[in-house]
Amino acid sequence: MEENHMRIQRTVRYYQTGESSAEGELLMALHGYSQHPKFFLRKIESLAGSNRIIVAPEGLHRMYVNGNSGRVGSSWMTKEDRLNDIEDYCLYLYQLAELPNFKQPKQKTLLGFSQGASTAIRLFCAYPLVFSKLILWAGAVPPDLSLPENKSVLNAVGIDLVIGDQDEFIKESDVLEIKDVLDKEGIRYRLHRFQGKHDLDVQVLKKIIS
Repeated sequence: MEENHMRIQRTVRYYQTGESSAEGELLMALHGYSQHPKFFLRKIESLAGSNRIIVAPEGLHRMYVNGNSGRVGSSWMTKEDRLNDIEDYCLYLYQLAELPNFKQPKQKTLLGFSQGASTAIRLFCAYPLVFSKLILWAGAVPPDLSLPENKSVLNAVGIDLVIGDQDEFIKESDVLEIKDVLDKEGIRYRLHRFQGKHDLDVQVLKKIIS
């Protein structure tokens, strides 16, 4: 038995709200594992307006969240054929960011939540200079990403790390480990803590992007 690969064309889905302008901002928001981009976008759609357009792309792997029917969510990747999945989603998100409405704004912020945080930093490093701000929310730097190789790209803007003090998936020891890794490699970052669980907080996000 041998494993083979081939490239195909496929249709992807994304949700957007707000208006695009040359002097405004693009906020690309990458959802977490098994989330739906439409409902993820609803959490932060109040931040959209005449000077800010928000786009929430959908992960390439859909699934039923509970059992074999009902609510559907999606994932950015699994452990299976992961390198091809990483290449595929980075190219997909880059091409999305290059669409006229999303390319026009002067300021481009990339937000990754939970699993989407690993997706975001990989995208940021794979296509430097596309985004001018990187926010990793309730997530961490994937261990396979070479920080020394990407140090100059990341330090050009610095990373905004956001972690709730009651996050049920991230222990305080995990926070210390994330800080230690970044400090050791000399990566600039700003750590934002807030009172909350493993979820977005629109007021905290508003302060960071403002």
